[in-house]
Amino acid sequence: MGNRRAFTIVELLVTLGIIGLLVGLLLPALSIVRGNAAMTNSTSNMRQTFMLMGNYSASNRETVVPSLFDHSQVAVKGKVRADANPPAGNRHMGTWADILWTEGGFGPIVVDADDGAPPYDYRSDDPDGSLWVRMGDFERGPLRATIQTRKVFDGTVSADTEIQNNAYGSVCVSQLEPGMFAANNFFDARPGTIDASTGTHSRRRNTNHPFDAVCNASANRVAMNQPMANATGSTPPQYSMYFTTGQILRPDGSAYLIDSLACQTIDPVDGGAVEPFDTASADRLQVAFRYPGESCALLMLDGHVRTETRWDELLDLEGFANDRTATGQLRSNANADRKDQGRGIRFRHLDQR
Repeated sequence: MGNRRAFTIVELLVTLGIIGLLVGLLLPALSIVRGNAAMTNSTSNMRQTFMLMGNYSASNRETVVPSLFDHSQVAVKGKVRADANPPAGNRHMGTWADILWTEGGFGPIVVDADDGAPPYDYRSDDPDGSLWVRMGDFERGPLRATIQTRKVFDGTVSADTEIQNNAYGSVCVSQLEPGMFAANNFFDARPGTIDASTGTHSRRRNTNHPFDAVCNASANRVAMNQPMANATGSTPPQYSMYFTTGQILRPDGSAYLIDSLACQTIDPVDGGAVEPFDTASADRLQVAFRYPGESCALLMLDGHVRTETRWDELLDLEGFANDRTATGQLRSNANADRKDQGRGIRFRHLDQR
């Protein structure tokens, strides 16, 4: 009977070293595979969200789902927040997610409050914040990403105090929650007023929305589809602004949703006090580059989803060739040395060429 040769210590160490090397080579690849799978699932959620948006539009004369609404004074299109005293925000206020949660019929989810308050039935508004963790089921609806957010956003999400103070249930700390999608606040439908004595309107935000510009002449107000002011000026008329799908001139390049760290809406401002798209200011950046290669997903208004890698500022997406003033006029002299088209994505002036 022959002698059996055993492994030497050196051979075992070499074998273990080779195995460790192979594991080290495979782990990054596995991480990319997991990241791509998460991106696929999240972009699928965006496409499902677009289907819900289509159902809403078909029922409301082709209206694009508003990013924010307040129908305490002016009626909103669609059934939203029928229940009294929602945990976040007011029953007459909410976001696109409340509308589509109701449109999709994802409720009811009955939750017992931690503070002894009566149970709340999430039937007509989207669950906010930590409830997603308590639910433990991210498949309740497609209004969020399927990957958890690991970073806490500790900056200022908006110059609008109502958004910043979560008056609409739009701000959620996303750490360890499924990442949020933020709607382009160009579609803000909250009411404003027109002062008949001056012919100006008042809005409490700066999102490069058509009604953010001051129009002193009646002809300008008519051209911008604004209601005429009250002749006496004693009671400024209230109005809400809705866009229809036919008003969007380039739906394939017009963004509605984007991966977000902190909020269900995102203000498309450039040069303001808060720059949610500006990656140079880490405490202000609201966009979540949560997929491989530091990329994020965007839902366009023609229904397709595109992914984009990190950028420096909003104009890198929109292009300096389309740089406009707050009133929508093209800048003739500014940035004369840059006439590029950017990445062909617009968040502002979506109703203009």
